Amino acid sequence: METSKLLFANAFKYKKWANSELLTFGERQLHLLPESDAVFFIRILNHTTVVDSLFISRMSGAPELYSADNTPETPTYSELKERIDRNDSWLVHFSATITPEILSQIISFKFTDGDYGKLSVEEVMIHLLTHGSNHRGMASRTLASNGLERPKDTFTRYLHEVEPFRREQAQRTST
Repeated sequence: METSKLLFANAFKYKKWANSELLTFGERQLHLLPESDAVFFIRILNHTTVVDSLFISRMSGAPELYSADNTPETPTYSELKERIDRNDSWLVHFSATITPEILSQIISFKFTDGDYGKLSVEEVMIHLLTHGSNHRGMASRTLASNGLERPKDTFTRYLHEVEPFRREQAQRTST
């Protein structure tokens, strides 16, 4: 498998894993947050999945489901989990099957604020990874600032969890 294709495949698997971990921590502790923080936690993650959905539509040529970068209503927790899982699953599959030709395709589109944009598929994918990471951090900080437990959201942790032999190999070579 080509290096960039493997890296994207692993990065989107990590994104799915990190979202799932954060949602698990949030679900377990959401009732302990002040109402405004609980709403923020859900809405900031909803924003990321709406943006994911918009760019998935743009990459796949499907009609956009949203006209803004968040929904007017705050979804239920189960709706949020389902939206995130659906988009993450699509991105995991897409990243595992992508070709260099698709990565270099240019997409012209209109942002929800009315401005126009033009990005390669590869740039869109980098945006979705960094955008999601940024907002997971904001949601995670909401838990932490209220004295609650938050996940350890790092790519290295993910890789070592799904491929434990990496730690074993590192230990053997450093002793």
